[in-house]
Amino acid sequence: MPQLQPGLSLLLRTALRCLSVLLFLPLLASAAMAGDTAKAEILGFSEDGAYFAFEQYGIEDGSGFPYSEIFVLDVANDRWVTPSPFLVRNQNEDEIEAGGVFDPDALVTAVRTENREKALQLLQTTRIAGKGLTAGHNPRTELNSDPFRMVVAPSDFFRPGEDELELNLNEYLLTSDRCAGFKIDDTRGFRLTMTYKGQTRVLNRDTSLPESRGCPLAYRVERIITHFPENGSPVYAVLIQMDTHGFEGPDRRNLAITGQL
Repeated sequence: MPQLQPGLSLLLRTALRCLSVLLFLPLLASAAMAGDTAKAEILGFSEDGAYFAFEQYGIEDGSGFPYSEIFVLDVANDRWVTPSPFLVRNQNEDEIEAGGVFDPDALVTAVRTENREKALQLLQTTRIAGKGLTAGHNPRTELNSDPFRMVVAPSDFFRPGEDELELNLNEYLLTSDRCAGFKIDDTRGFRLTMTYKGQTRVLNRDTSLPESRGCPLAYRVERIITHFPENGSPVYAVLIQMDTHGFEGPDRRNLAITGQL
């Protein structure tokens, strides 16, 4: 086999190293953007529309811990019902890697079951009954949808010419001393409006960032659920998906805004 001259051999080795770095860079970029996106399950409204509940769950980025959060809201006042929210996170590494096998589906199912039992008493007290219609859903995977605007028929008995319901979201820079302490200075707040029956209402306008959001970087209208009780005012719940600063990239979580139509 012919031998390369020392100078050529060094040049070739250097070129190969550079090529390997270039090939590895996309993998690093991909890993840097990796976060986790919580899945949402709508537990629905109570029969009378007074309360609303939903769950978000998944596997945390970085730690790999499975988690489940259940939120129960007082619809008219748009606030959590204590002791909600309920959080279960499995941080037992021996259980997570039992037998050397990582089974994320089984782990998530286990924490969700545990959390549902934890929240059961409040879900029963507030009479959460799975009521409601998902009038609009805007998943991140639907690339041709508008993350900041949603127009829906508020009920499934909607007829042409009746009033549509329109949501509009605007996000803006809003600093947080807590996040700035972590060198995160691009946090954002949002303003959400609803236009229905000729009236536009402001559903949310951030002037400061709640600590419960972490360090939010972006928002989108994820879905709206409506409910028309037989004996009561129609109600809504809007889920806003937010990107928050995470260990390995943006993590996606949900918050709910509720009220009467």
